[in-house]
Amino acid sequence: MGRHDDEHLRRFAAAKADGDAVTMRLCWEEIVISIFDRVDGIVAATHKLQLDDDEHELAVEMALARISTNLMRTFRGSSMGELINAIKTLSFGICVDVQRKSQSAGRRTNRSLDAGWDADAEDRPAHTWETDEAHAVYEREGRQKDINDFLDWAYPQMADNRRAVVQLTHHGSTIPEICEELGIRRDNAYQLRKRGFADLAKLKQQYDAS
Repeated sequence: MGRHDDEHLRRFAAAKADGDAVTMRLCWEEIVISIFDRVDGIVAATHKLQLDDDEHELAVEMALARISTNLMRTFRGSSMGELINAIKTLSFGICVDVQRKSQSAGRRTNRSLDAGWDADAEDRPAHTWETDEAHAVYEREGRQKDINDFLDWAYPQMADNRRAVVQLTHHGSTIPEICEELGIRRDNAYQLRKRGFADLAKLKQQYDAS
């Protein structure tokens, strides 16, 4: 994360204080693009290999959905450090929820649900998490043109398969829907989305610096 992320967050905080929902959404979506890889790492650090690959990817998907919707409404901080701490708290709850669901489905029989987790019980968020993708982005005016200009510049520089997955994600498609639309496997869709967001974040840095 760099100075552009801090600037997006400052604009978000100012817009929230002013009650400017349009600018809040646009600033927040730029933050989500830039932190995709960081979220993947936070989820991995949270579960400490207690989730398998499929569970990890589900946890990342759920975390991104929650960050894009609920966290945008509930975040009260003004610094990237506060945002990262909020994401860590959110990720903990999601990882526990994913593990609990796997255990109740009979996938896990040889360890306790919360073995190895560090947070105190009162610090744990509620385990009611939405599983839908919530990337209804770039839909308003105001700074809409700037974002569209960036995407018009960035998308042609991305590999076709990565671009297709990112575009569908931005339109709110879930992983199963992306698999059906593009005729690809679930693990392939996760990898393409991860690499596509990483490409987009790097391009955004180049675009902002130009």
